Amino acid sequence: MIASRQVIRSVLRKSSNRLCSANVVALTSGSTKEALKELRRKTGYSYVNCRKALNEFGLDNLDEAIKWLKKRAIEEGWEKAAKLGDRPTRQGIVSVITKGNKAAVVELNCETDFVSRNEDFKRLVEDVTKAVLRATHRDGTITHGFELLNSNINSLKTSENGMLVKDLITKAIGRLGENITLSRAQLILAPPDVQLFGYAHPKEGTDRVCMGRYVSVVGLKRSNKTNFPTEKLGFQLCQHVVGMRSLTLGTPLPVKKISIKNEVPQDDEINAFYNGEVTHIDENETQLLRQSFMLNPSQTVHEYVTGHGASIVDFYRTELSNNVNEESVQS
Repeated sequence: MIASRQVIRSVLRKSSNRLCSANVVALTSGSTKEALKELRRKTGYSYVNCRKALNEFGLDNLDEAIKWLKKRAIEEGWEKAAKLGDRPTRQGIVSVITKGNKAAVVELNCETDFVSRNEDFKRLVEDVTKAVLRATHRDGTITHGFELLNSNINSLKTSENGMLVKDLITKAIGRLGENITLSRAQLILAPPDVQLFGYAHPKEGTDRVCMGRYVSVVGLKRSNKTNFPTEKLGFQLCQHVVGMRSLTLGTPLPVKKISIKNEVPQDDEINAFYNGEVTHIDENETQLLRQSFMLNPSQTVHEYVTGHGASIVDFYRTELSNNVNEESVQS
């Protein structure tokens, strides 16, 4: 009887040990999955690499695992960049962001249209564009027009832990598996009383940065405000610059008086300032102020803008692969 009880207790102990062991394994497995998800979320790297980091540093050292992953990503990126460096980068995105009298324009190129539409690539473009906007510039007062500065890519830092832009691009090369080059990194500055507006077409950007194949920036100064929003006016003019391929600002066309008295048409948003005078508009005009306004061809851009109590100080237009230099600004 005693021997029978001892056998029963022994069996119960073994069962209990197996249950405890199973619970520990389940807990460890669940913790590992959560840690993998956390590493994946914070770094964006593959589960294979995240698991390598966990095996190296354990569940209690996620910060060290993240540092190791980022360091390894740069190393792998440099290796891939060296291998892919000779590949042509004919696709990509041009981006623009504005803040007051400052604007940043960036062109980032890749090998395929597939990668250029990738959300990871767009986040890279956003980070680089915001880094250019934050870039410092030489002291001095701008009295008229725009000043275009080519940012020094070697010193630009992003918002991602202060990482250098060139290192961020290198990481992306390792992650996306394509050659990536930075062809344009420009900071546009205007006088303090000028507001800059930006536009990209077709719209492919994020919530904060406009991206597309074509980009324009227009600088507006408004002396007499009307009920028409300045932001909408700037947006319309940026659209016009992209669509009508304006080349220079130019000067307004001379106005010719007509002898026949005309009745002022009913006011509307586009043609509220008709005054019985006409101008001859050349359809092939490339000077912005003399061009027929895209939304109302009977008016010049100058007539439309001055009618809204504003003036165009300057503008900038560019498009994909219309590089400033033959070589990448990274070199």
